[in-house]
Amino acid sequence: MRPKGDIPSPDSAAPPEAELRRRVVEILDEHHLMSVATNRSDGWPQVTLVNYLREGRALCFVVARDSQKFANIVRDPRVSLAIGGGSARGLSMSARVHEVVEPHRIEQINKRIWTHAQESAFTPQPLSSAVAVLQADPEIVALTDYAVPPGRRDLMRIVEDWRVEPI
Repeated sequence: MRPKGDIPSPDSAAPPEAELRRRVVEILDEHHLMSVATNRSDGWPQVTLVNYLREGRALCFVVARDSQKFANIVRDPRVSLAIGGGSARGLSMSARVHEVVEPHRIEQINKRIWTHAQESAFTPQPLSSAVAVLQADPEIVALTDYAVPPGRRDLMRIVEDWRVEPI
């Protein structure tokens, strides 16, 4: 059964692609903390919080190489992400994660991370000196917005650098 907010009223058409993209990117840029759900080897999900940095479509984050989260992602790169909190809007995403290994890209990401750290509460703190820079590429995004009752939920597929297709 779908929640009431999932069913658009007959007079409310889905927002155009550009408006959906704008709302998704706006939420991503408002926040720097996301929940990452990975698949453990015993089949149970594991959810942890990480700081992230948006680079185009990519959501970059740093994890300790000896963490269970890293082992889970190496074994199964499919993750679920949740971003929001403290507001009536949020995102739930299905994404695939891979390690960023190109030295120039790691350097660019590090520079942006530490610039953000000075401007906001962005403080990546893996508990190890051996870290991996990871990139999550969202594929399916659910945008939930309860700012205007009764609320709205838009489901979309991310095709390219935040080009969206409602589904």
